[in-house]
Amino acid sequence: MLNKQQKQSIWSGSVYEGDMKDGWYHGKGKFKYPNGVIYEGDFVKGQFHGEGILIYPNGGKYKAHWEHGKMIKGDYYFQDNLKYESEQWNYCQGEDRRFYPEMLNGIKPAGATQMTKEEKAPHDIPEGTYDVGEGYYEPIKSIIYEYDGKILRTPSEAEVENILKKCRYNPRKSLVITGENDKIIKSVTDPSKQNKI
Repeated sequence: MLNKQQKQSIWSGSVYEGDMKDGWYHGKGKFKYPNGVIYEGDFVKGQFHGEGILIYPNGGKYKAHWEHGKMIKGDYYFQDNLKYESEQWNYCQGEDRRFYPEMLNGIKPAGATQMTKEEKAPHDIPEGTYDVGEGYYEPIKSIIYEYDGKILRTPSEAEVENILKKCRYNPRKSLVITGENDKIIKSVTDPSKQNKI
C-alpha cells in the first residue's frame, strides 16, 4: 500500500516527498539533493524507475526514461526550453549566432541583413568597403568610418578578420585606385614632399 510521506536524510541532507511502500521510495515522488538538483518522477524500491525529470539549479532539465536507477534515454533542455541535440548541433555556431528566444521571436541573425532599427535598406557605403553596422570598414587604410565619413576607430586584427568573413561588401566597379580625392594618397605620391637621396 502506497502512502505519501516526507523524509529527510540525516547524513546527506537530501529530502524525499512522495509515495512510499514498505519503507522504500516507491511510486510518484520528488527527491531534492543538497546541491539543489531535484528529481521528479517515478520510483521503484528507492530507485529512479520510469519517467522522470532532473531539474538543475540553473533551470536546465533532463527529461528521461529510467530503469533501476540508470538513465536509458533522455533529452536535455536549457532554461529557455531549447532542446540540446547531440547530432548536427548547429545552435549559436557559424553564421547564425542568435539565441533561442531570438529564433522563436523571428529576429534575424546579426550581419545577415545589416538592417537599422527602422528596418530600412542597408546604408550606402563607398566602393571597396564593408558595412559593419555602425559605419563602414575601409580595408586599404584599415579604418572604420561612420556613415558620414568621420573616422570612428581602428579595428583590432580579430575584428578585421570577423569583418572580412561576415560583413556586407560593396565591391569596386573599377580596379584602378587613383587616390585623386584622397589626402593621404596625394601626400604620399606628391614628388615635392618626398625625401631626395
